[in-house]
Amino acid sequence: MIRINLLPFRAARKKENIRRQVSVFFLCLLLVMVILVWVHFYLGSKQKRLTTNVSDTKKELALYQKKNAEIGEIRKKLQDLEMRQNVIQDLEKQRFEPVHIMDELTDKIVPERMWLTRLNIQANQMDVDGIALDNKTVADFIDNLESLSKLNDKKALMYEKVRLNKLQQEEIRNLNMKKFELSALKLVKLPEEPDDKKSKRK
Repeated sequence: MIRINLLPFRAARKKENIRRQVSVFFLCLLLVMVILVWVHFYLGSKQKRLTTNVSDTKKELALYQKKNAEIGEIRKKLQDLEMRQNVIQDLEKQRFEPVHIMDELTDKIVPERMWLTRLNIQANQMDVDGIALDNKTVADFIDNLESLSKLNDKKALMYEKVRLNKLQQEEIRNLNMKKFELSALKLVKLPEEPDDKKSKRK
């Protein structure tokens, strides 16, 4: 009977398995190190790009903020110019408005039945004093004043309300006349609300 000693073969096989496991371990370790190095460089380059982008964005933001500040100054200048232009337009209107009112009053006075003793034209009000033959003449004159048209707009009314402040009898040249004092309040157009405020109110 032949006996074969398998111990050296098993020992060699065991050493080969250990060597193989060690090789696989080192290969895995090397692969992990390569991956870690690649991830490190990838994240580093990505961080560098992000830092560059943040820096560029900050520069653009500073540039836009500077432009916005310039735009804000230009808007303020435009608003100032518009205000000055509106003031000039108002002054132009006020310069010709008394002439227009005087011209209109010549047509509003009831002929041969009244005359005016005082006329005071202000920004938003006109005061008129006069003498009339009777109450009907005063009433007709009030109606005529309420139909006084605006300058450069014949369809628009200048005064929204004519108020009789004083009416008393006064004897002039043995005639019983009616002395009156009137105040005409100018029609003020309120500024229109923006569309966004109207929608919020709804």
